[in-house]
Amino acid sequence: MARRPKLSDVLYAEVLDQIRSGQFEHDAKLPSENELSTRFGVSRPVVRDALRRLRIDGYIHSRQGAGSFVTAPVGGAVEHEAGLRMLPTQITSISDVQKFYDYRISLEGEAAYFAATYRTEDDIRRIGALLQSMKAQQADASGAIEEDLKFHFAIAQATHNQFFLSVWDASKSHIRFIIEMARNFAVRHSRDHTTMIRSSHEPIFECIRDGDAEGAREKMREHISRSRERVFFGKWT
Repeated sequence: MARRPKLSDVLYAEVLDQIRSGQFEHDAKLPSENELSTRFGVSRPVVRDALRRLRIDGYIHSRQGAGSFVTAPVGGAVEHEAGLRMLPTQITSISDVQKFYDYRISLEGEAAYFAATYRTEDDIRRIGALLQSMKAQQADASGAIEEDLKFHFAIAQATHNQFFLSVWDASKSHIRFIIEMARNFAVRHSRDHTTMIRSSHEPIFECIRDGDAEGAREKMREHISRSRERVFFGKWT
């Protein structure tokens, strides 16, 4: 028997449809929980659950003390589905993993470059907070992977370029798979993943914070290249 949709599922779909249609534009502030509750005739816990899912999926982000804001325009349903078809649905071979590493080096290296160029103070605070959260989550494998994913997505957000965000969104499940694989590989080889995060993610953040676009690109490309070398060649230096 199919699961009956919850009210939060319905509200999630309603708000996402309004984001896709442009009713809530890029960087626009969403109505408050009370306003959404009144507008859609649902309780505040339902609103909070729907907003939490939109935040996890990268469609909105929170600014401390200011509310929830639209992360980026994601186009209409047809355009969004076309974006999802840009990549193969699965990584099924070692060759696919190699090729996806090449893709990440290119995509995320340039995202880091433009993040350092266009980042705002809010972006710097968000990326810095995610870096600290990622370190704190290392004992929790699934939590650490999600925080790692959010860190990389926050860098894409800091480009303030909807095309980077659309491509990143289409790549998200593949990126999660690669991050999980690299982390599990490190654990199997008894490596200190917290130290690895500090040595590879912190320089990226520092370059973005300081507006060093060339440095951010270099550090991001180096970070992903080293991950590939660890996975394929056992190189830990």
